[in-house]
Amino acid sequence: MTNLGDAGWIEVRGARTHNLQDIDVRLPRGCFVVVSGVSGSGKSSLAFDTLYAEGQRRYVESLSSYARQFIGQMKKADCDGIEGLSPAISIDQKQGSHNPRSTVATVTEIQDYLRLLWARVGKPHCPECGREVARRTVQEIVDDVLWQLEGHAVAVWSPIVRARKGTHADLFRQLVEQGLLAGRVNGHEADFESPPTLDKAYRHDVDARIDRFRCTRDRRQRLTEAIEQALRLGSGSVHVESLEAPDEDAELSEGSRARLTESGQTIAWSEDFACPEHGAFMPELSPRVFSFNSPLGACPECQGIGVQRRFSEDLVVDGSLTIEQGAVLPWRQSMSPAWYKRLMIQVAEHYDIPIRTPFELLEEDHRDILLHGSGSTVIHFHFESDNGSVYQMNRPWEGIIARLEKTYTETTSERTRSRLISCMTDLPCPACNGEKLNKAARSVTVGGLRLPEISMAAVHEALALVRAWWPDAEAGPPEDWADSAEVLDERSLFIAREILKEIESRLDFLDSVGLDYLTLDRRANTLSGGESQRIRLATQIGSRLTGVMYVLDEPSIGLHQRDNARLLETLRELSDLGNTLVVVEHDEDTLRQADWLCDLGPGAGLEGGAVVANGPPEEVMATEGSITGDYLAGRRRIAVPEKRTKVKRGQRLRIKGAAHNNLQGIDVDVPLGLLTAVTGVSGSGKSSLVSGILAPALQRHLHNADAIPGKHKAIEGMEKVDKAIIIDQSPIGRTPRSNPATYTKVFDEIRSLFAKTTLAKERGYTPGTFSFNVKGGRCEACKGGGSIKLEMNFL
Repeated sequence: MTNLGDAGWIEVRGARTHNLQDIDVRLPRGCFVVVSGVSGSGKSSLAFDTLYAEGQRRYVESLSSYARQFIGQMKKADCDGIEGLSPAISIDQKQGSHNPRSTVATVTEIQDYLRLLWARVGKPHCPECGREVARRTVQEIVDDVLWQLEGHAVAVWSPIVRARKGTHADLFRQLVEQGLLAGRVNGHEADFESPPTLDKAYRHDVDARIDRFRCTRDRRQRLTEAIEQALRLGSGSVHVESLEAPDEDAELSEGSRARLTESGQTIAWSEDFACPEHGAFMPELSPRVFSFNSPLGACPECQGIGVQRRFSEDLVVDGSLTIEQGAVLPWRQSMSPAWYKRLMIQVAEHYDIPIRTPFELLEEDHRDILLHGSGSTVIHFHFESDNGSVYQMNRPWEGIIARLEKTYTETTSERTRSRLISCMTDLPCPACNGEKLNKAARSVTVGGLRLPEISMAAVHEALALVRAWWPDAEAGPPEDWADSAEVLDERSLFIAREILKEIESRLDFLDSVGLDYLTLDRRANTLSGGESQRIRLATQIGSRLTGVMYVLDEPSIGLHQRDNARLLETLRELSDLGNTLVVVEHDEDTLRQADWLCDLGPGAGLEGGAVVANGPPEEVMATEGSITGDYLAGRRRIAVPEKRTKVKRGQRLRIKGAAHNNLQGIDVDVPLGLLTAVTGVSGSGKSSLVSGILAPALQRHLHNADAIPGKHKAIEGMEKVDKAIIIDQSPIGRTPRSNPATYTKVFDEIRSLFAKTTLAKERGYTPGTFSFNVKGGRCEACKGGGSIKLEMNFL
């Protein structure tokens, strides 16, 4: 046997995991190794359930017993022994986080570096007027107060506590000791000598009134002292409230805008950042201010999600029906459909909207009035009941959407609430337009760009933007950002140099594994298994680890041949760092590029699990009996049919004006009764067309599903289809009680068969008796789970 240090081999002896046939395998360390074979031949059993499982188990065994209780320990691989294993990292196709806050940028840590960049060199702007704001000195604040409030009776306030839990009893006592006896608590006037009792479980605001006086030029010193004290107590912030406007005959300084300031108005100033014109306060820039997961940075309306559950026009209205026919679906199913129909008809009569025209064919202005209301325009409504009583009202029409939202908020009926929920979907938050951050965070720029702008860019666009910030950039920014993007100044570059390098390297890695089309704000739970795997692969490349065994599961899946070469270069780069790559793969290019092939087979299941060939690709191609070798050598080929089935006349679906995501308003014909392949490079719009438009449109048309298809004009020919079955890469489930027999419903037939046996009939057994999910037939010791979990924390 070759010693580890001499030959550098991973040696597996007697592997019997799943269908592996007690095999012995030698794989070279520090090389690009591909495990090939037909589906079910045992590739994953060798790579993941033997090599990775044993490598991970040995690592966990090296930890303390205390640490092991927090880490899921893998089952010991069923083999006689493995030598030469390195620490193992698995990169499989399991979907990443299901958290809606997790995005491509957060998973790859790009978001963390972007937040740090904006915090260090960001330039705050007023959310109202867009002007750049800077820190203010005390004297600048005093000058500004006199300019805006000269002649006003004013109160100077110090915002001491903002949204902080506690009773604040000690604070009130300290303020009284300093001579500050009055102020506001949660917006209400308060006497600090006998303050209100506050619930410590809730957040509170406390403002101290520093002084009250008539603001004039000769009282500048008093104003300065009041502002200094307010800034000191309020952590750099001061609010000045106008209690009374100046008299009309009061003499004001030339250029004063005090006449424009209304009585009762409060203006905020800050030693940090605040707009002198609008008083918009900007917090101290820190990474948390730019996090949509932090209360400091998140949009207050959607809490940083970027979407809100709202009524969708597509789900609320059946566009093929008229107003007279009851186009509003929730109202047709309500207790008073006639009442709502009469409301709609009277609104239509007021605006001369035709009531016998399908809703989708109405003019856009008319649809907008019906859906979103008449604004301030008052409409006369007249109703007459069956018993002759008359009811009249004059009021604006609130709109279908607003009325449904009111019903949803006020109803106590679960049936009504459930019916309305079926008409709601996730729509971009109207407050932040889907940008997730609050106004202040969205108004800070770096290189002329706001953080949401670069977050919404695709990887290749973001990479070009970051490179365009350097003064010696070879290329400018992408066309869409040419007018706004700027080269960073010398000071910003000095501060941000290392941050920019980290961002650029991570974007470059994503680009190199064929994910250049993904936007940085793309949710992680919407990525395919292959995309999730390549993101984790890019993250590992960035970590620059050496001496590690990486186990990958078909990294080329879903990747266009154009992008395959870049992926192989990335895998080779990992190998060249001194790592061992064990890749389960079917792709021909990957098989040919490998340093070593381990071909399993010859068949699947019981007919597989043996080593058919093991060596460099040239040896595998020369091995008789290796199906993989036969295809690589050209001895076998995939048969191409000589005759193609022709499209029957008129048997096709036609998608018109497809404009979902990056689709350019295209028309596409899909023949029926044939196998149709939709191809194109990664990010070309294949999924947008099929999964984003066609599939949900068919589900909605044929099965009354809640799915909303992407933007398109129309789909012709759906009446020729009687059923739509969607088969995607979503996991079928994670419950430990499920297995292939239960998912395919075969187990139902098996249980019925056992229930028909003579003994089962004698004992009165039903099919349910043979279910491991129901009492009566299952093992009660494990509750039908098949195993019992024992907590071993004491070990």
